[in-house]
Amino acid sequence: MTLKLSYSAINTYQTCPLQYRLKYVVGRPSLPGAALSFGSSVHDALRWFYDVPTPDAPALDDLLDYLETCWSSEGYASPEEEVRYYYQARSTLELFHRQNADSFRVPAALEKPFRVDLGFCELSGVIDRLDKDPNGGFEIIDYKTNRRLPPERKLREDLQLPIYHIAVERVWGVAPERVTFYFLLHGHRHSVPITPQRLDTAFESIQAVASSVQRGDFEPRRNPLCPWCDFLDECDMMAGKVEARRSANVPALEVGQAVDELLTSERRALQMEGRLEGLRQIVGSYLSDSGVAQVGGSRAVASLCEDGSLRCTDLEGER
Repeated sequence: MTLKLSYSAINTYQTCPLQYRLKYVVGRPSLPGAALSFGSSVHDALRWFYDVPTPDAPALDDLLDYLETCWSSEGYASPEEEVRYYYQARSTLELFHRQNADSFRVPAALEKPFRVDLGFCELSGVIDRLDKDPNGGFEIIDYKTNRRLPPERKLREDLQLPIYHIAVERVWGVAPERVTFYFLLHGHRHSVPITPQRLDTAFESIQAVASSVQRGDFEPRRNPLCPWCDFLDECDMMAGKVEARRSANVPALEVGQAVDELLTSERRALQMEGRLEGLRQIVGSYLSDSGVAQVGGSRAVASLCEDGSLRCTDLEGER
């Protein structure tokens, strides 16, 4: 059976082989976290921003409205923590729009999944964005929501962009001219040179991980990220020795801004409640007048409960 690896899997193994085994071999799910939900929400909003049929950038207000739609509320320790992250997401998208709307171009590829057979393993992943400049050159762009910019050395040694370089070269048959980390919170783009020597080193690193996985080498490895590990209680090396899942510093929100946003949100909530009540009346009246048990749309089904209240169920489960 062909070993399947991704950048995330390789990075996990290099951080801690035991964590890799529990996550990718045993299949233990990772716990939801604030940083993960924040990052996925911002990524989703930027996918929407570029996934348009016209050469013009969507308006900032439309981008922020979409953030409301795609925002994930999982993994936050409290409502206060979530709202701090939410407004940081808004400010991040505002900065991105200022920096990119005027030079907007529809990407050559967006959220592009790939699978590449390296012989000793199958490598897969998803490329956030692939741009093509007017001269025909390609640039891989990977979004990052790090709070701090990593040191130059770590960026040079990171395997993610070499892996994406390999994928684009094999899938599209072209060598990208640039591979770039885009640190969204800072509005900073960092391009990493991918030389033939760097690709050789990347191949060696990937093969070393594949060989270790196939040998079943899953000894735990102590590292600075241990306190954030989801599997500390299953690690003989670290159990009881560190405090699990230490809280990261949450984004700041100036109290004056919080007051202004509170007023805006209360007004929106009143408007939304009025719309919800109108929709409830329309659907409830239809069910009562027509005598049917339920009525469906393309995404949901509505029915009346015994107490006369309206129940709405989406097609993938109850809301």
